[in-house]
Parts: sequence; structure tokens; C-alpha cells
Amino acid sequence: MSSALFDLDAVSRGLAFGPSRHELFNSVKADPAQPLVIQAPPGSGKTTIVPPTVANALAGRGLDGRVVVTQPRRVAARAAARRLAQLDGSKLGDRVGFSVRGERMLSDRTKVEFATAGLMLRRLLADPDLDGVSALIIDEVHERSIDTDLLLAMANQVSELRDDLSLVVMSATLHAQELSQLLARDAPAPVLSAQSAQFPVQELFDSFSGQRNTERGLSHDYLRHVARSALKHSELANRVAGQPVDTLVFLPGAGEVQRVCSYLEASGARSFALHSQISSREQDSILGVPDAAEPARIIVSTSIAESSVTVPRVHLVVDAGYSREPRRDEGRGFSGLVTVVSSRAAATQRAGRAGRLGPGTVVRTLDAKSFAAAPAHSTPEIRTADLVDAGLTLAAWGAPRGEGLSMWEQPPAATMRADQQVLHALDAVDESGRITALGERMSKIPTDPRTARALLEGTARFGAKAAAEVVAMLAGSERVASADLGELLAALRRTSHPGHRSWAREAKRLAALAPAGKDGNAARPQAAADAVAGICALAYPQWIARRMGPAEYLLASGTRASLPRGSHLEHFEYLAVAEVSRTGGGAMIRKAAGIDFDTACELLPQMHRIRDTAQLLDGRISARRIESFGEIELSSKPIKVTGELGLQAAQAALAEQGLAVFGTQEGFEALRRRMAVAHRLLGEPFVPMDEASLIARAEDWLTPALRQLAAGKSAAKIELHSALRTLLPWEHAHDFDELVPQRLQVPSGSRITVAYPPVGDAGPAVVSVKLQECFGMENSPKLVRQKLPVQFHLLSPAGRPLAVTDDLVSFFNGPYAQVRSEMRGRYPRHPWPENPWEHVATASTKNRLKREAGGNA
Repeated sequence: MSSALFDLDAVSRGLAFGPSRHELFNSVKADPAQPLVIQAPPGSGKTTIVPPTVANALAGRGLDGRVVVTQPRRVAARAAARRLAQLDGSKLGDRVGFSVRGERMLSDRTKVEFATAGLMLRRLLADPDLDGVSALIIDEVHERSIDTDLLLAMANQVSELRDDLSLVVMSATLHAQELSQLLARDAPAPVLSAQSAQFPVQELFDSFSGQRNTERGLSHDYLRHVARSALKHSELANRVAGQPVDTLVFLPGAGEVQRVCSYLEASGARSFALHSQISSREQDSILGVPDAAEPARIIVSTSIAESSVTVPRVHLVVDAGYSREPRRDEGRGFSGLVTVVSSRAAATQRAGRAGRLGPGTVVRTLDAKSFAAAPAHSTPEIRTADLVDAGLTLAAWGAPRGEGLSMWEQPPAATMRADQQVLHALDAVDESGRITALGERMSKIPTDPRTARALLEGTARFGAKAAAEVVAMLAGSERVASADLGELLAALRRTSHPGHRSWAREAKRLAALAPAGKDGNAARPQAAADAVAGICALAYPQWIARRMGPAEYLLASGTRASLPRGSHLEHFEYLAVAEVSRTGGGAMIRKAAGIDFDTACELLPQMHRIRDTAQLLDGRISARRIESFGEIELSSKPIKVTGELGLQAAQAALAEQGLAVFGTQEGFEALRRRMAVAHRLLGEPFVPMDEASLIARAEDWLTPALRQLAAGKSAAKIELHSALRTLLPWEHAHDFDELVPQRLQVPSGSRITVAYPPVGDAGPAVVSVKLQECFGMENSPKLVRQKLPVQFHLLSPAGRPLAVTDDLVSFFNGPYAQVRSEMRGRYPRHPWPENPWEHVATASTKNRLKREAGGNA
């Protein structure tokens, strides 16, 4: 070995990494506090080369703390640690180790530790200073998992406070410049691009013409095609190579993996399932170096082998082209995994597994057109997934809802609000989003907040063993056709069940995490069915459900969902539901247990409410007393409206409907327009008259009207004109009618109503008057201290429009002659003088004018 902590030449042997290795070494050594972004193509070996490079650089500066490298998945963390230890020639757990949920291989001599992003989040919450860590390398950030996004934001905040902590971010796709800006200090973070010399990978298409994806996942016909393709190309690759060549097949989920394995085994092939539900020992066996004499294998995997994993002897990848991604149903308030076409970035990562150790081939069972149409990148999980766990992490970090934390992408506000309500129902956060004492305890348990709460409270009620077993079942993916959790638990307890080992392992881990209070492990024994239902209710309070019809239930969240056909659970009036999924246009209950309503109320008193409520219906306030469990209405009866309750309903109606609550009132609207003109032209002390401003000042003028409404008076009979006058400035209370007159006197003596422009309109005032009443009017008036022009709508004797003008002099000297020639024959009884300046202004006929003139004589 060289004098360096790690022999980089030995580590690099057999791998290709460009000259940036030395650039990286110098960058870290020169300024460890400056974050770095490393962009490298898939297969470049960055996961195993960068950590020892950073360790050597820091050691050269006297920083001997540990280098921690995060991976999105446990299998990747364990495999990367094993690979680096092998390249380094040291024993796993000595200089190179790993930490994943439920398993650690470390020692006092460990310099590079691989860990999952989720585990590092919990470590940060427990120790925000990251004591003993000199560098944190966040790998595979391009996958955009929620854990990695949160870790990036939190670690960046820590690195700003520690000048001896190096933060290195690694991405295999083109996000480098975004990350550089995100991690900027005085200047953007440096970006180092590693040049890959990965072995070439040939791309082939072995397309399927039938239906690939269904509502329940990939179709059986497509999975058979994938199995046949894997078998065919595996046999060809082995025949050409003349030595064992392993094949890696990518599928979206464990269910599809098991089906393809069964098809392969039926054909006589050696197949191995690789997914998160098998044990670490089984994963190690598959990812380890096989004996030279061992025949070729077909390894059928989910996305856990997509990145940071080198599988020995794999030179052939068969990619089914699909992934599982979370999607949130905002209308129904639940999330679930859906099967979607993989992004091209994920497909590139998968193909790269074939070229890690030599030239390889990727066979795509999608057709070329579908592959080309695939999205460039996977959708960031933070946009589509359930954010309850993320919300608890942010609250525990002291940044509720992500406020004040510089994140790559902020959580969607609507989703975060909804999931904050879930956390509040779990008593994990208070109404402001701050973490509670129970929330602090929940955040220390490495599981979903719902099941963490169920484990904590379930242990006290049902004992640690029962709570751990039920929580392990709720957290797993196993189901039964009837959706009955009791039936599922009985099945999982049988050693012959395929999911028994993983369930038992998780139950044992959770039992060790259960609180050891004086009543904890010694809780009174209760029926297994009660424990299943009770712990399920504690975990998912918003999914307590009441039967509304045959096999149809209403959840406490307000969503309707159905039981599978023929489920014997349908005779229960109430269910504790643990899983709901979308199906067609509805929702299907996948896991549930019957529960007694009194038990649900005892376990979840915060969900059971009796409240008095009032609302505006048909113009009047009415009140009811409602008993409910969440959004499930249990009873409702009319009650007398009290003053405060009525006022709250009136204010709510005003907030929802605005001033339309009181209908259309011509006097109010006319005054409002006049006051709006005064504010527009004269400014203060007049106040704005737009609806938003009026509602904001409701306490200053509208409270008496709202109290009348609250007292039972019909909204249509509540007069607003007088109430609005209270907003007139006191110094203009007496001269307002002169300042902004309601009427304008014309030469005939008539006082004509002035129509002021609508609120927000800058137009003139309008006076609609018979043409003959304006004879001799030499000046077009202006109102509001000569600031508002008047536009005249001149009417015929029958009240029909003849002309529009804001200059009467120009009208009578010009267009009037044309109007006169057209109208005097139609209205011969009314005056149409040639010279309107010398004729008396009148609203009368010619005969009446003569009679009036004779009488005056």
C-alpha cells in the first residue's frame, strides 16, 4: 500500500475515472468547507472512487473524521461498501463499513461508511453537528427521492455552520448547475465532471405487441414475454461467450419479479429474485462473486439494483421498461404506487449495469417508439408522494413544512397542508406545525409516523409483541383477497407463507424499538382481533370507516371506498382501514379489520366530536348540532341559533360569498360608486370601495348588518346604504352630496340622476336625458371639483338613445342637424328647432309649451 490512507491506484484498478480524480483531490484538500458537485455518467465508478479520494484529501489536512456516503437504498449501501472494501483489500467493517436499517458493520478504524439517506436523516436529527464526520457525500441525488432531497437541504444547512465539514453531491444526470446554485456560498459550488470510460453496451429491442400495463400492474402476457426474452438472450450470450454470463432483468415490483421467476423456473432456468423483501443474507448471496464453476444465473430485480451496484458476471440486462412511482390522489387524500414507463435516465442507469466489468448488451422489451417517448427524468418524489414522514422530519428539524430551509424543490403547499392535518391527528405536531413531545418520540423510530405512533401507543395497550407484529404487517406489502388483516396476520405467522421471514424479521426489529414503560411489555392481554383493529386505528385514524351500503364505506377523511367483492368484512358497521388504493373511478379497501365504534372513540377521542354549526341557507341563518367522527356524520338535529354562532355563520357567508350575501341593492351600489369616485379622484380621507377592501373593513361598517343577519333577519331585508355612509370621512359627511351629487340639474329644470362608473372603472359620469331638455346648455359640466367629466346620453322623446357626447356645444352646432332631420317627422309633437340655442329647454310637447306660455301670459 502507498503512504496514502487509501491506495487510489488499487481502488481504481479495473475502473475508469477521468482526470478529475486529481482535481477532486486538490479541491477538497484546498477548501473542505466549499461544497462540491460531481457529475459523472452511469458506470463511471464515482461511488467507489470518490470516497477514498475525499478521505485522503481530508487526512492530508489533518481532518481524520469519518467520510459518510449515502445511497437511496439499503442494498446499494451494502453492495458499495463491499465493493470498496474488496478493491481496497481490507475486510468489510474495518476501513470500509456500512449502516442500514437493522444492520451495521463498522469499527473504530472505519474511515468510509456507506449508509442510506433515511438513516442519515435520523442521525442528523439525533446529532445535528454530525460529530466525528469530516465529509458527507450524497450519492445518486438525480433519483430525487424524498429522503435524499431532505438530506441535501439539511446537510447543506449544517455545512454552512461547520467549516470543517466537506459536503460532496454526486449526480449521474444533468442537474449539476441547479445543484451548484443550490449549494452556493459566496459563489456557486464548483462542478467537476468525470469522464467515463465505461465499457460499451449494445442496445437491442425485443418488443411486445400486446397490452403491457393494466390497472393491476404489468400484464401476465407481457411478463411471459419478458421471461422468454431473458431466457432467449441469456442462452445466446452464454453460447457466444463460452463461459457463464449472468443476466439482470429489471421489473417494477416484487410481485412481477416473483411471477417472472416462476415462468423462468418452469422453463428450467436458474432464476434468483432480488428485491427489498428478501433478507440481507440472500441479497449478499446474489450480489457476491459466484464460484467459477457456478452455471449462469438470471437475476430478476426491482429498481434496487439500478444504481451503485456491481453484479459480478452480469453482461446482459433485460429491461421491462417500467417503474413503480408514488402518485397522490388529492381528491381522496391518499397516495399509492402506480406502474409507469421508466424515465430514460433510469433506463440508462439500468443499461449501465451491463457495462460495469466489460462490454455488454441491454435488451429493451419496450418498442423503440415507446422508449423514445418516455420522460427524460423520473418525477421528483416530493411532487407526487405522501409527505407525512417528510413533514415529521421537517418539524423535528425545526423547519415545519420546510419553511426557512433551502430545498431543491419546496413541497407542494396543498399536499403539505393535508399531510400536516394527518400529523396533527396523530398528535405529532401542534396546530402551528411545531413538533410535540409525542412527535419527538415518533421521529426516533425508523418507520412511518403512522406506524411509529401505533407502535408507541399500541405497546402500552396490547403489549410490545402484539404491537410489533401488527405494525410489521401494516408496513409490509402482503395482502389477502378479503382485505381482512386478521386473516393476513394468521397467514404471516405460518412459516410456510412466502412473506413470513421478512415479516418476522421486521416484527423482531420493531419489538426491540418498542418503549419499555412500566405498562409496556406487561400490558393486559387482549384478543388478537382487538389488537389488530386497535393498532390499525391508532396508525390510520383518518381511515376509520362506517358502512354506507353493501360493501361501501365512508372513511373519516371523507372518502368513499369499497371492500373487495365477497369480503366477509362487509358485515361490520365500522372498519379500521390500513390501506386504500385507486381502482378505476373509485377507491378500494385493501387492508382492514372490524372495529367496535366505542373502541374507536376510546382510542381516538380527538376524532369524535359534537359541535354546533350554523350556515346561511336561503338567505337566513340556520343551526344544527352535529355528532361526527372525522368527516363521518353520525347525527344532526336543528337547534336555536345563538348570537355568537349566528355571527360566525354570517361572517363565514360573507367570506365565502362576499357582498352578494345581501343581494342587489340599488341604493347601496349607487352610493358605493359615488364613494369610489371620490377616493379615486380625491384620495384620502376617502377609502377604497372595492369588495376586498370593504370586507377587510367589515368591523368598521358592516357589523350591525351581520348581527341582524345572525339574529334571524332575512339577508334580502337588511339595508346596507346607511351602513356604508358610516365610512364617509367626518369632514365630508355634510357636503358629500354637493361634492359628488346624486343628480344634475339641466336647463329644463329637471334634476337627472347621475350614473357614476362602476367601482374600479375610470370612465366618466353618465347623464341620460331627453335631448330637448338640454337646449341652450352652453357648457358641459364636470363634477367632483371639476375632475370628473359628464357624458350625456341624449334620448328621444320615447327614451331611446339618439347620441352620446361629452361636448354639448359641438353636438348642437354639428350632429344635431342630422338628428333633427331624422327625428322631427317621427316625433312631430315635440320641438325640433333649427336653432336649439334660442329655444326653451323642455320635457313637454309643443302644445303643452303653448298652453304653459298662454297661462303665463
